[in-house]
Amino acid sequence: MVNFPLITMLYLGVNLDFMLILLMLLNTYKFKNVLIGYLSGMLLVFLISVVAGQAIQSLIPEWCIGFLGLIPIIMAIKGEGDNEEQHKSTTKEVMSVLLIYLTSCGADNIAVYVPVLATIPAQSIALIALYFVVLTIIILIAINFIKEYAPVKKMLNRWGEPLTRLIYFAIGLFVMIDTGLFTELFKLLHLQ
Repeated sequence: MVNFPLITMLYLGVNLDFMLILLMLLNTYKFKNVLIGYLSGMLLVFLISVVAGQAIQSLIPEWCIGFLGLIPIIMAIKGEGDNEEQHKSTTKEVMSVLLIYLTSCGADNIAVYVPVLATIPAQSIALIALYFVVLTIIILIAINFIKEYAPVKKMLNRWGEPLTRLIYFAIGLFVMIDTGLFTELFKLLHLQ
């Protein structure tokens, strides 16, 4: 069974910082082109994460996967820096959005997705991918609707990074708990 609250938190956590960039892209490019570019980038990152996560799942015990939960926790503590570089190119709008997404979010998103996707059964992956597509469409429609309101931009500028860090930390902690890492470590420490 898919844990939709966790999957929603995962999606929002890794894409929250990109939403500010989406505000700018939607002001510059056609909605359809932003949607196609963003979906392409998100699905590419998701596919890479699934392959890595499923490979890890088949090679090591589940509780060891819990150590991967440290990645989003470290990212929450360390922060991501300024990923909002402007990508100016003569390529088509779709490719521009795709490249901006991959350069600003690709590696970070893979690092956060892999620990979670490594614990999910393979048969649930397609459902999660479809859910991510639906979330992407909803998010883009919402951002397109509110892009004209200055208070929204101001709030995201002020609270976007702290919220992203909090969500990364919660995801990492969930992975560590869900995989049984703490239980196994307690057993190992208790036996010594």
